[in-house]
Amino acid sequence: MTSPAAHTLTRRIQFADTDAAGVAHFSRLLVMVEEAEHAFLSSHQIPILTETSAWPCVSLEVSYVGMCKFGNDITIELRVLKVGTSSVTYEFLATLNGSTQPSPVFSGKIVKCHIVPTQGGAVPIPESTRQIFNRFVVKSA
Repeated sequence: MTSPAAHTLTRRIQFADTDAAGVAHFSRLLVMVEEAEHAFLSSHQIPILTETSAWPCVSLEVSYVGMCKFGNDITIELRVLKVGTSSVTYEFLATLNGSTQPSPVFSGKIVKCHIVPTQGGAVPIPESTRQIFNRFVVKSA
């Protein structure tokens, strides 16, 4: 999944990030993916949570494909897969660092919709934000 259009975040696995089976705990996995998303949005000055803009999750798909343990370093790679009228779909892949060949830990897709927190329902993504997202959309070969 490596691509120049990808945004990456490297972080250390904390004790609460894993479960007894040695995989990313389902509740913490979402936190890690959102850390990568927020780093991407911040790096492009896209508001994360303001009076006029927020990005709640409306769909999530995750596959556990490998183990990670307390103290391991992982890299989460986030790519923009699709930009809709009021939503953005990301694809993510977390890999375990520390060997010559990073091994996958978890992967999936997450759909976020754009809202105005004081209103109900999704609203169109502002054009300036849409242009930024579109620069990062994964192009099919």
